[in-house]
Amino acid sequence: MTGADPVLERRLRRMKWLASGLVAAVAVLFVVTSLLRDSYPALGIVWAFSEAALIGGLADWFAVTALFRHPLGLPIPHTAIVPNRKNEIGRALARFVSDHFLVREVIEVRLARIDLAARLGQWLERESNARLLGRDLTIMLDWLMRAVDSAELRESLNRSLKDALERVPANHALATLIDVLASGNHAQALIDPLVQFGREQLERNRDTIRERIKQRSPWWMPKFVDTEIYDQLVNEFERILNEIGDDPAHPARTDFNARLRNLAHAMRTDPVMLERGGALRDEIVAHPAIQDLLRDLWSRVRGFLRESFAGGFEREVRAVGRSILDDDDVRRRLNRWLRELAIYIVENYRAQISEIISGTIEQWDPSATARRIELHIGRDLQFIRINGTLVGGLVGVLLYLGWQAFVL
Repeated sequence: MTGADPVLERRLRRMKWLASGLVAAVAVLFVVTSLLRDSYPALGIVWAFSEAALIGGLADWFAVTALFRHPLGLPIPHTAIVPNRKNEIGRALARFVSDHFLVREVIEVRLARIDLAARLGQWLERESNARLLGRDLTIMLDWLMRAVDSAELRESLNRSLKDALERVPANHALATLIDVLASGNHAQALIDPLVQFGREQLERNRDTIRERIKQRSPWWMPKFVDTEIYDQLVNEFERILNEIGDDPAHPARTDFNARLRNLAHAMRTDPVMLERGGALRDEIVAHPAIQDLLRDLWSRVRGFLRESFAGGFEREVRAVGRSILDDDDVRRRLNRWLRELAIYIVENYRAQISEIISGTIEQWDPSATARRIELHIGRDLQFIRINGTLVGGLVGVLLYLGWQAFVL
């Protein structure tokens, strides 16, 4: 729950002072007239007024206070009603809303008086609203594109790339691609992720390697020998991978380039490779470097869509708003659709809406809830205290006059 409204706080405080001040005034008047009435019999009517007014004011103070807290902090039964029965009040309010507001008859009558489409058109046509809607939808589009399943996206791009390659001589196309990869630093872009992959797999499978060495070593071999073999083997693997990863001129990188060129030549001339062209094409499409290219392509497409969407959406939103306002037929059909949608939501989700109301109130802090309700209706309740004080005094006067008439 949000903080208290300072304006409501001040208004409630002033009314409490006024009501309490009136009770204090009649209390003083009661004391004074009680002391002087024997000397001045005419003060009897004033005494009767002050006595009854004091009783009425105190009684109404107790009743109003008991709604929100224990009067004077005393745990008197059936006081502090709002905090103690907050959940029951919330459920009763939810049932009341569900039974008397979220019903088809009420919604239909209410919607019949409202031109929802015109209000929507006016809202959309306003520049600030169109800008706000464009910003929010751009954020949502960006989130949606980032949330797209990357595996499915890559599979779709893979199929598109494979279909494109099938329309050209596969082996010559793959050989040309391999030539491109073998030139410049393109091959390095393939080697670096492979080296990193090897490092990750080595780190991830340390325990498996240790266990395999232990299982395959003779039973009579000491355990420290197994450990030494494991350390030497893993350290050697790490050293080789680090050398390849850190040295751009490492012989393994040069050998990799040479093998790529040999593969390109074989793709054009070797009959066996010609037969395996289709399978090799599929392997290349699935290669990590190609996957990186596909991911980069998707990132660029996503950026293009986001920029295009943000640039023209505000203008289109305002145009839609203007078309709704200018076209009576569109507005009439949109009104019918909006009314049917509202009625459908009410009829099918009234129970869930009711549960939201009661569940929300149940989560509120009891004291904070009582305070919030008191801030909104407490000022009117202070008028009850004032009225109770004055009406009580008038009743006291009437009773006094009636008694005097009976005695006389």
